[in-house]
Amino acid sequence: MNPQLGGWKSAYAIGEFVPGEGFRAIKLAGSIQNLEAGRAYELEVRQVGQRIVMLVDEVPIFEEVLARPLAGNQIGLFAWGRRKIRFQNVQVFSERPRAFVAMPFEEPFNTIYREVIQPEGERLGLEVIRVDEITGPGIIFEDIKREISESKVVIAEITSPNQNVFYELGYAHALNKPTILLARRGRELPFDIRSYPVIFYDDTIGGKPEVERNLIKHLRSVLQDS
Repeated sequence: MNPQLGGWKSAYAIGEFVPGEGFRAIKLAGSIQNLEAGRAYELEVRQVGQRIVMLVDEVPIFEEVLARPLAGNQIGLFAWGRRKIRFQNVQVFSERPRAFVAMPFEEPFNTIYREVIQPEGERLGLEVIRVDEITGPGIIFEDIKREISESKVVIAEITSPNQNVFYELGYAHALNKPTILLARRGRELPFDIRSYPVIFYDDTIGGKPEVERNLIKHLRSVLQDS
């Protein structure tokens, strides 16, 4: 993903590099004629999960949700052209990656969230978020979509046929987001979900260590692939 000034004959652009194809535009805005030669521009890019925000001279230009997670974790600065270009005052800030948890807000799921999902995720350096922990004004489904798009991974407890959980899981799949599915052992799963790997667990004291081990293994796999 590369935010640009003057890309594809546009004033502002977001592009991506496709192996075997080269650079491809994702979003364009404004005419390149609006850019002034010799003038300094302040470019700010915020990337949280798959949500990209681009500001130029503190003016919002783009807010885009990418169709799939970004590959790699490197940052680079590039310039093309015949004139001299200078980058200055370059600053990079990073935040903890997020894990969004989709599950019913009732027992025994609240217990597995408090005692397994949240502590194990935080132990691996993730900020773990559940819908009921989102605060602020606005439409809750818009908040949910924003949190999912900004997350590194989505963890969904799918034992119960909860419509909200499957809505959130479906949105994560639409964004090609890495997902980890949990379900109590012995429960019948919907047909469309059976092809996905599921961590099955027993709702007993003895079942807790098993689900912890499997969850940690899957979370580490997601973090290592990024």
